[in-house]
Amino acid sequence: MENVIDKRTIIPSRYWVLMLLSGILLSVLGVWIILSPLQSYLSLSLTFAIGMIATGFFETAVSVMSTRHIERWGWLLASGLIDIAIGSYLFSYPAITMMLLPVIVGFWLLVRGIMGIGSAIDMRAYGISNWGWILFNSLVVVFFSVGILAYPAFGIANLIIWTGLAFFGAGIFRVVISIKIKELSHRIGG
Repeated sequence: MENVIDKRTIIPSRYWVLMLLSGILLSVLGVWIILSPLQSYLSLSLTFAIGMIATGFFETAVSVMSTRHIERWGWLLASGLIDIAIGSYLFSYPAITMMLLPVIVGFWLLVRGIMGIGSAIDMRAYGISNWGWILFNSLVVVFFSVGILAYPAFGIANLIIWTGLAFFGAGIFRVVISIKIKELSHRIGG
């Protein structure tokens, strides 16, 4: 059977560069956050805001320019507009965001850790091996999230490092995806 790629699901090659630019921006912001932690926390909400607004702009631009080429371009548009809205809110209220950031991250990690514990228990029930590592990892996440919630200053230090790594990782992901889209677009003649 022959593999057929629907051109509507691929971003045309002339637009891959927008995703590449957003990936480079996110990677640079991640490195800056890690290299300047004190300044990073003071401006973390602004950094989040700028990163989200720029990423939202690029996603919105890609979706609008690709309405005839991407079947589900509306989801990409919605994602871009949501990023712009959240980024704009963070940009407008940086003091409130700075005060609540460790608490928000602490609760988010706590929920993720509890979900991981549930997944490990399910894996054990289904007889899937290596469930113990997921349980251990989830317990560590819960431990650190409780530490962040109990001692926000502890959370601030870790938040800076993890935020920088997250921005850098998200940027690298977008760079790699943009290259793959370019390669795939050239193969199908997009």
